[in-house]
Amino acid sequence: MQYDVAIVGASFAGLAVASKLGGNSLLIDRKEIGSHQASACGTLVKTMEAVGCENSILQTFDEVALHVGDAEITIPVPDRFCTIDYEKFCKTFFKRSSASFVKANALGVKNNEIITADKGNFKAKILVDCSGWSAVLAKAIDRDYVKNDMMSFGIETEVPFEDDKLRFFLDNGIIGNGAAWLFPAGKKSRFGVGSYKGETRLVENLKALTDKYGVRIGKIHGGYFCYSLKRPCVGNVFVAGCAAGQTLPLSGEGIRRSIIFGLKCGEVLQQVLDGKLPAEEGRKIYEDFALRYRTHYQYLLKLQESLPKIAPWQIKLAARLLSFKPIGTYSFREYEKI
Repeated sequence: MQYDVAIVGASFAGLAVASKLGGNSLLIDRKEIGSHQASACGTLVKTMEAVGCENSILQTFDEVALHVGDAEITIPVPDRFCTIDYEKFCKTFFKRSSASFVKANALGVKNNEIITADKGNFKAKILVDCSGWSAVLAKAIDRDYVKNDMMSFGIETEVPFEDDKLRFFLDNGIIGNGAAWLFPAGKKSRFGVGSYKGETRLVENLKALTDKYGVRIGKIHGGYFCYSLKRPCVGNVFVAGCAAGQTLPLSGEGIRRSIIFGLKCGEVLQQVLDGKLPAEEGRKIYEDFALRYRTHYQYLLKLQESLPKIAPWQIKLAARLLSFKPIGTYSFREYEKI
């Protein structure tokens, strides 16, 4: 059977692509939909509203707290943030598409066929790689596509704990050259640490964070995320989400970006399928859309690389400036444009 579009990866980007497609499309993932949370699952409320997934919101926030050493600076935000139930989000978003789903372990691509380890091959007119940092389709075409030195790594645990703010930590006592976070999600909270250098042995760092709040580490999840904005098309494959390095440097924000890029990719592909756009023009439109943010990504990456060299008092000063509503609102609006 030949599909119109076959998408590897049924998380934020893959589901966004599928939501814009009619006809005969296929989602392939090695895990059941919504069963493999690797994200802190914090994003903007309006992002959930835009895709009709408000039912997955667990808690909302009008302010965030930045912890620099022992200092805590509260920063109001003009648009509410939220934490979400990953499984509910994925299942709700999937229902908004007409795609079929196959649980299979994709290994790569040959011609217009996705090769899997356990379910045979799947042929489609258009292939999309939303497989996360491993970029299994893009890497099969270009072995240098995945850049191991341009990845962060994070782990997280969700345990019983209630709070009323999203909290971020820039504290060498927890982790150097990285950040930590506490994301409340109703009756539980998500405690996490991430290394900008991609270091994977972070359990002791996570314990340093949980010890501050007197909680014990529970089940741990996490993984790599790529912050190097890459070519969004490789050979005959469209690439979206973390696979294309669309997670933001510095903040590590990936959900909003994956959904935005995924929706655009899906819109363009549907126009190609409908005969409204030649395939090459559709490819160019998506590439131009994705790469127009390159300068913004490079700026955030420079900040990320400079962060270990910035004195704590300078970070505190910047945070206190952001705590003034006019400055914070302007800065946040500029950040949202990325």
